[in-house]
Formats: sequence, C-alpha cells, structure tokens
Amino acid sequence: MKLVVFLVALLPFTVQAKKYFIPNFKANWHKALEFCISLDMNLVTVESRQDHDDLVKFVQKTDKFSNATRFWLGASDLAEEGVYTWVLNSRLATFTNWAEGEPTGNDSENCVEMIHNTYVNRVWTWNDIDCRGFQAYFICEDRQSIAQF
Repeated sequence: MKLVVFLVALLPFTVQAKKYFIPNFKANWHKALEFCISLDMNLVTVESRQDHDDLVKFVQKTDKFSNATRFWLGASDLAEEGVYTWVLNSRLATFTNWAEGEPTGNDSENCVEMIHNTYVNRVWTWNDIDCRGFQAYFICEDRQSIAQF
C-alpha cells in the first residue's frame, strides 16, 4: 500500500484597502445612495476608529475639504428609530463618532452625516439629519475587496 502525502502550503491572503470616491455634486441621502450603487459602490461604511481616521485622511486630500464641509455616510435609522445600521451590510453601527447631543432622536432625522466645521467646533463628528431635505457631498466606497489566496 502506498502512502500518498499531500503537502498543503498555507498561502498568505490579503484584503485590498478600501477605495473611496467623492462625486463633484451634492445630493440628498437617497440620491447619494442611488448614485453610489450605479457605480457598483455604496455609501461609505465606517465600522472602526481606523476606518474613520482613514476616511478623514482621504477627505483631507480632496478638493471637497474645507473648514466647513459635510458628507453623507452610509448609516441610517430608517428601519427602526434610534437603531443605526449600515446600508451596505445591515450591521449595527457599533462604532460612532457622534457630536455632543447627537443623535437627537428626532423622528425626521434618520440619516448620518460627517461634519468638519471649525466655525462651530465640529471636527469630523457625526450628526443625524433629514435624509431628503438636505443636500451634501457624499462618499462612495468600493466594497469589492475580497480575500485573495
């Protein structure tokens, strides 16, 4: 009887870094989501402090960065008031960077924006705001990153 030995090589895998894109126009949250999806992207998901810091660094290198700027993120409490989830994967938003007093709990403020406004002391903090009645820049994210073997 022959014994066949198979050697299994464990190959390292890598996960591609997130890729961001900020269009050159403002839209309400729903139109922003629709536009990102049309690009095979999604509104950005921020699930950790590292994600947040990486996103801020990206925005600071763009022409959309200023002392008073706002961006839609891909979180909302549209499904259940007060329970913020990410539109991409329906996960609870366990990492947040709410400004003081946010979220307000107002039934009409269901979508999340990130604000950098040094004039009112909001430095990359989050705010809940009306999804339809406000237009802002938005950040699309390519979430096609997969493990490669």
